This record gives sequence, structure tokens and C-alpha cells, in this order.
Amino acid sequence: MAEVTWGLLGPEALAGERRTRTLGLGAVVRLFNDRAVPGLGGVWFGKQAFLATLGVAVAEKLRMSGRRVRNIEVANAIEALACWLALSSNEWTRDPRLRGATKMIGKSDLSYAAVRSPSFYVTVPMRQSTVQPLRALGLVEGTGERFNAFHCSQHGSDFIEAVCEGLRPHKREVVEHLALWAAGSHDDVTNSWPLRQALSPLEPIAPRAREFFRERIVQGAGEAARRRQALAWVERLRAKPNSGGSWEQKPDVLEDAHWSDLRAGALFFATRDAALAVLDAVEAHIANSSGLRVRLDDQLPKSVSRAINSLRRHARAFVDNKHDPSAGFAATVFSRECTEPNEIRLIERLFARDGRVLRQRDRHIVPGVAFRGLQTDQSDSQNAPEQAGAEGAVTDVIPLPENISSRVRNLFLLNLDMRDELDDWLVAPAADEDAS
Repeated sequence: MAEVTWGLLGPEALAGERRTRTLGLGAVVRLFNDRAVPGLGGVWFGKQAFLATLGVAVAEKLRMSGRRVRNIEVANAIEALACWLALSSNEWTRDPRLRGATKMIGKSDLSYAAVRSPSFYVTVPMRQSTVQPLRALGLVEGTGERFNAFHCSQHGSDFIEAVCEGLRPHKREVVEHLALWAAGSHDDVTNSWPLRQALSPLEPIAPRAREFFRERIVQGAGEAARRRQALAWVERLRAKPNSGGSWEQKPDVLEDAHWSDLRAGALFFATRDAALAVLDAVEAHIANSSGLRVRLDDQLPKSVSRAINSLRRHARAFVDNKHDPSAGFAATVFSRECTEPNEIRLIERLFARDGRVLRQRDRHIVPGVAFRGLQTDQSDSQNAPEQAGAEGAVTDVIPLPENISSRVRNLFLLNLDMRDELDDWLVAPAADEDAS
């Protein structure tokens, strides 16, 4: 069996995996997200970026002492330790900024050897959503997008220093203490308030660190200009929630081209989600059928027909908008497929794009390797890695236009965090992230 590395994408048929239903649209999703808020990835609170940067810095320190470690291994372990420290301090109460509340409860061996094990923590750590932001914000340097190839930049070191200012676990710098922990030389990571304060995702980062991180978001030309404009917009919405959360009027802080991309992205995301809703409806229909198979030529249930009608409506709206920056007009090609008047042909096209949850065998619809039946949810989309943890985490509806890129939602929450106001918006998640 092929080796599966913790925090990396494994084989497609891995048992118990999170379903990722891209419909062949992964590149289009990334494009519209990057046009919305370039370089933000899935970061929605500052400690996410800090813990990943810290992992790179500690791994570098270990390699300088002659130890052979990889950035991913060290960063995952530090994130797991951070969530354990936070959960142990709040009596294992779930919080959207934490993962592993179910999986780690009762575990007391916090040696690096134990914590680095894939069985200790969740299979999809928050670190995965930080790869793009670490590079875009200049916190790391390295060619390509391989986390293991990153090394800490001066900006990254300055960020760590700002977060950890005044925090010296066992009279050591945080990086030094964690390097000793990872080397097995000093395993005490539970009896240190400074270490918990530095690592815990529940603890706000210091004002100087918040200002530093905000500066990294807005500084620079090119892509940074859109981040600056988007940040100005979400700050206005934070200060005056009724100042505009619809598509009726462009905010004056955004350029026309930016607004056009945001609108087109929202229309595309609505179409993509409506397509997933069709597949969910068909999946539920199959789950209630005998033998878990349905003939394509049989009459479709009303639930599927309603979902198809909704899909066509959203798809026509995208096509009629006539703005598609995707390579080869891939978003338009998909949307035109979704306006197909023949229901059976439309479903067949969706099956051809899916192939893992539902499959077509001759003239029958049958389950694929990721079939769940009635246990479907909309977190299966390509956006899931970016929005995991942030979606459903706030007490009030964020005043943003419908179907806008999750990057803008993430930026709204990140702006709250940079103002130390995030706690007022958060609610405990309904379920743990252990399955991710």
C-alpha cells in the first residue's frame, strides 16, 4: 500500500476521506478566489498563519542542529500541540478556531514523538490553508508551493518575534523551547503559561503583531492592491453593517474590474453549488432505491427536477453576465452544460464531471467510492479546504453580497481578529473537525 503522509492529499479511494467534488472546476474556483482576495488562501484568523510560520522556523532550527525533519511534520505537530493546550485550558469546549476536540481528548503523552503521529490529530490540519498566504505575505521564501521547501523570511521571523514578545517558556525563546521539545531534550510543554499564550489559537496576538500582520496584508503593488481594497471594504462593513451588502451598488473603494470579477465569481459559485445540489438530490434518491441503483430513463423525482431547475437558472445568470476570466472560458463551458434542456443529458454531464460520488454504468446510476447516501453536505466542494472552520462560525450573518467568494468572508473575519473583536462573533461549531 502506498504511504499516506499526514496533511498531504492521499489516494482517491482512501477509506473515510473527506469528499472533494471538484467537477473538474478546481482551477476556475482558484481563479475566482484569487481575483477576489489574492493570496489569502484559507486564513481567517492570525494564529493560523503564525503557527504555520513557527513550524517552518522550528524545523529550520532543528536542521541547523543536524536533525533531519520536514517542515510539514514539525508544523503539524506544533498545531496539534497548540490545539491541545487550548482545549485543555477551556475544558475541551469546541471552538471554530480549534480542531481535534474529539480525537485528542484523554491523550496525555505530549512528547514530540507522540504528537507528531498522524493518529494524534486531525488528518487535514489548518496548515494546509496557509501555503499560499505564507508566500504571498512574505512570511516565507521558497520556490514553488511545496511547504517542505519553505524557509522562514525576515518578515516571518519578525512576525514570530512580535507574537512571542515577552513570552519565554522556561526562560527560553518559544522557537528554542519547541526545538528542544521536538529534539526530545525537554518534553515539558504543559506547565508553561507563556507557551500556551503564544500557541493557543484562542489567545489573541499582541497589538504590535496584529499591526505587523495587517501591514503584510496591504503592503506592495499588483495583487496587494486588491487586498488593500477588499480590506477597506470589509472594514467599512464592520463599522457600518448597513452600508452595503448587496450587488446593487459597487463600493467606491473597489475598482470596476475587481467588482466585475467578484460578481462573476459569485454567479459561478452559485452555479457550482446548484450543480452539487443536483448531485446531492440524486444521491439521496439512490439511497432510497432498492439495490442502490436507478435507471437513468426512469422518471426523476420532483426533488431532482426542482434542483435541476434551480441549476439552470443560476447557470443562465452566469452566461448572461458575459464576464468570464477563466482560461478557455471554462466557467462558461460548464455553465452552458448546466442549461441543457434535457434533464437526463444534463445529469449525465454532471456524472461525467463527478465520477466519485455517483457513476454511470450503462443506463444506471450507481454509487461511487465516496457515496454517502442521505448524509450529504455542501462542504464537499472545491472551496472546502479554504473555508473549513470559518463557515458557520459566526453569530450573525456577515453583511456581504450573496454567494461571494469565501475569501472575502475570511478577510472579514481576519479583520475582526486584527481588531481583537473576533470572539464577539464566534459560536461553537456543531461538530468536530476530526473527520477532515
